Amino acid sequence: MKSSCLRPLLALLITVGLAACGGKATYDVSGTIIGLNNSGLVLANGADTLSVPAGATTFTFANKIDYGASYNIVVQTPPAHMNCTVVGGSDTAGHYVSIQASVSCQQNVYTVGGTVTGLTVDGLQLSNGSDILTLTKNTAADPLAFTMPTAVPDGRAFGISVTANPTGLACSVLPDPTTGLSSGVGIMGAAAVTSVKVACNPA
Repeated sequence: MKSSCLRPLLALLITVGLAACGGKATYDVSGTIIGLNNSGLVLANGADTLSVPAGATTFTFANKIDYGASYNIVVQTPPAHMNCTVVGGSDTAGHYVSIQASVSCQQNVYTVGGTVTGLTVDGLQLSNGSDILTLTKNTAADPLAFTMPTAVPDGRAFGISVTANPTGLACSVLPDPTTGLSSGVGIMGAAAVTSVKVACNPA
């Protein structure tokens, strides 16, 4: 018999055994957590809430539930700069031997991009580390908008640079006029970056 069929049967046998002894089966509402790097996560099971600290790999609500009671574990408040999903968080107590939901958290990600002026020839290559974007000319759009292919996690550094120039052109990432620093360098915040400026001129 498959293990998936044995688990409900075993749970039923345990419950019947407890009932025969005059007891009533109760269950911890618990589970595992993956990737919780930031603080602020609050889980809820109905009116029962649980604050989970950063770095936690398991959770258990304070209140147990009786056999046959429904549970529905949800993310009431996501951790800072992250999003979390719950798998196996809704069922009826006693369907399995124990309640074991899984919560998976990932850092929020946002795109980084900007505009290019003077791109009259194909072949401009921009990079952000190993993330590479090759642009072709579009004389109908100057400046030409671009977005790097891979989004950047919130809080992670990015650095856009020109790694290949089109034939006959010299392209560079311009400084931010407010800071004097490269407009292609920064720390990703809680919104997409669209302010990178690249200018191409005859070589």
